[in-house]
Amino acid sequence: MLESLRHHAYAIAGAPEEITLGLLKSLEETEDIRTRGNPDVRSLSYQVMGIEEARMLKEAAGRRALSGDKKIFIVSARGITKEAQNALLKVFEEPPLGTHFFLIVPSLDILLPTLQSRVYLLSSLSRAHLPPTPALATAFLGETTAKRLEIIRDLLAVAEKESEKQVLIDFLDALERGLAEGKSDARAAALHELFLVKKYSRDRAPSFKLLLEHLALVLPQT
Repeated sequence: MLESLRHHAYAIAGAPEEITLGLLKSLEETEDIRTRGNPDVRSLSYQVMGIEEARMLKEAAGRRALSGDKKIFIVSARGITKEAQNALLKVFEEPPLGTHFFLIVPSLDILLPTLQSRVYLLSSLSRAHLPPTPALATAFLGETTAKRLEIIRDLLAVAEKESEKQVLIDFLDALERGLAEGKSDARAAALHELFLVKKYSRDRAPSFKLLLEHLALVLPQT
């Protein structure tokens, strides 16, 4: 399920019991983190996670680790209020050093786009999944080049597994909408670059990797 702790915050859709067990096993095998009896590995479960629960999580995340240099929070919730999600935005984006969050929900659709853009979405089985396309495009436009290249890698992996380039076309369309709604001084030039990329994407055998990497380099950070 988990290859490494490369990200601060993850979201997973599925059965909390099964996913929690898989996460604990992955943490032990891939990160050599002791999960049993470790006060820095906490599993929390809520029917509905509200603003108070979100605040308590933020407070707990701010405390120092007791047994090592990492703190792990596995949080499952059947529902999560908008207020709670907004309260988690900052801590999920810039958590204390060595702190990692796993948010388990029945469906990723219950998460606000702003929160989705700050988490890395994982399959309940084996591989990374991507946020819904509009949220992914928003995240892409706001990220550094290095982060953009990571998004492209995962996007291409999805397209390859599904043998379907439509996900890439949808992503380009979402980028176009995001740029059109923006207020950047370089918006016109960015839209022109995107227009050319979309034009080349309709060739008989386009290299989406090169096209997307070009956009990662030339589009302004919003």
